[in-house]
Amino acid sequence: MSSIPKIDVVYWTASQIYVRCPYCEEIHHHGVALPGRRYSHCFPGGMYEFILPIDECSKLVGYEIDKKRARFINVGLQSEQDEASSYLGEEDGSDLTSQFRSKMSISAGSTDSGPHLSLYKDATELETYVISGGETFEQKRILMAVSECVEGRVNIVSHYLNTSPEKELFLNGRFNDGDTTLIMVAAEKSCEMVSLLIQNGADVNAVNNYGRTALMGAALWGRIESVKVLLEANADKSLRDGEGRCAMDLAQPTRANKKERHQRSRLAAEDHVFERDDDRRHISLLLNDSEVKKKQRYTTPLSESERNKYGYKKDQSEMAITLVGPLHRHSVPSIYKTAAVLDRGDQFTRIHATSGWAEDALPHNEKTRPTWVEHVYYIASEIGHKFQAASDSRMDQGTPGQFYACHAEKKLIAYFIDRHLFLRHDKEPDFNLGYTIQDAEDSLEKMTTSKESCKKMYDLECERKALDHELFNADDRLLEDAYDAQEVQRLKNKIHAIEREISNLETDVDVATMRAQERKLDNFWRRYKMHEELRALSAREPSINLKRAVILCSSEICRDCEKFKDRVNEFFGLGIEMEWRL
Repeated sequence: MSSIPKIDVVYWTASQIYVRCPYCEEIHHHGVALPGRRYSHCFPGGMYEFILPIDECSKLVGYEIDKKRARFINVGLQSEQDEASSYLGEEDGSDLTSQFRSKMSISAGSTDSGPHLSLYKDATELETYVISGGETFEQKRILMAVSECVEGRVNIVSHYLNTSPEKELFLNGRFNDGDTTLIMVAAEKSCEMVSLLIQNGADVNAVNNYGRTALMGAALWGRIESVKVLLEANADKSLRDGEGRCAMDLAQPTRANKKERHQRSRLAAEDHVFERDDDRRHISLLLNDSEVKKKQRYTTPLSESERNKYGYKKDQSEMAITLVGPLHRHSVPSIYKTAAVLDRGDQFTRIHATSGWAEDALPHNEKTRPTWVEHVYYIASEIGHKFQAASDSRMDQGTPGQFYACHAEKKLIAYFIDRHLFLRHDKEPDFNLGYTIQDAEDSLEKMTTSKESCKKMYDLECERKALDHELFNADDRLLEDAYDAQEVQRLKNKIHAIEREISNLETDVDVATMRAQERKLDNFWRRYKMHEELRALSAREPSINLKRAVILCSSEICRDCEKFKDRVNEFFGLGIEMEWRL
């Protein structure tokens, strides 16, 4: 058996793959050529073999196309994407799927539903306290109980639970961050307190606003005895937080986990480090079994029998449509709206949509890219689909075909295609953007020649650039006897004077307009560069990509959506299925 560690690729471009080094935990990049054995860039480091998120045997995959950043991303390492981008100095490290997941306040596997009571706001039981001098004051009793809970005073908290009418609020109410007392205490030292709360009815699988459970907190902080208590109480070790990490991930000795502990509490993070690290290794063994989803264990979309476990429930009084199965609730302006969900296999986040063109109808697309309805129109033009005429032309709101183009099913199909296929305009040069750049450059050149203040700014910046070059050559201590300190100072003074003139000119109206045009031109060039990188990426598309998906809908599927789906499947060689579930 080879002793060379195998590691997952975080993402890859047309020319480079990016991995998390198992030796130093930093991001390294290498050429994309296979086989994937490489030497790490760190010292002493070693060799490793990178693995793409593609299962050659089952023909299933765990990657998406990120067209905004021209890369293939490993969906099983969502939490790594932003960190890797930050490490490489990118301005925008977010992607649509992770943004959508971060907006969800409920972990995908949780059974939590509905609003929660606030531990502080909803508590009403008061207690009178006596201070020095015989003075008294009233305070909510639950506040002191929470404090004693954190300190691990089991007897005092046990008495509170036996005597307070707010026992249920104490056990399952929420702090502002969504923590329950159990989630909070699981990160502390007292496993006895964890046991007490569970015995009295605390929900072991409750999640906070970040998707974190008590088990995740105990694993992160190395509280092995609390982990054992939680597991004995059937805590779900497979739940994942808002960044896609399960309890076992949080027990690993990674830089991200260490950083989180130090940011939350440096004192606690530095408490008995070696003992806690040993405990976390033991915790990993407890959590590392077949119940936890293994990396590169990909699944197909929902089978016909699995789809029977799902359905939509419409609530006329609350104007809401709820997906029954994995809980997801849609607020809608009309109960006659359609809600739908896209399932591509367990390795992918389920994507929800509602009919219409409101911003919240689907995970929000980037400002520089078309809306999802515009995506639908483009796909329709490619496959030769003509939208059915609306029964009343006013329903299109001025855009022919918009009523049917904005259906939830079509937008989810557009989302699938955007994430898994390269379209014609992804592969061809963007001539329109090229013309736009040329026009912007001509406009900028006209400003620098026709506006006196802009011309002066241009001349000053050219002069400063030339002086900077002179200073670079003159201010070199290696010149020794030839070093001229007076000349160096003269150049510095001259540059400083020019910078003052430039600063004064920045307030000029014409110069401000010129600066805005420069920023616009820079943005156009960034988009052009990224499109060229996307074209290069399309030429390196893996031979195996995702072909199948299932869309479940809350309303009967219209004929136009069925025809659109059939044409998409035929044109792109896909196997997208749609079902009405109610």
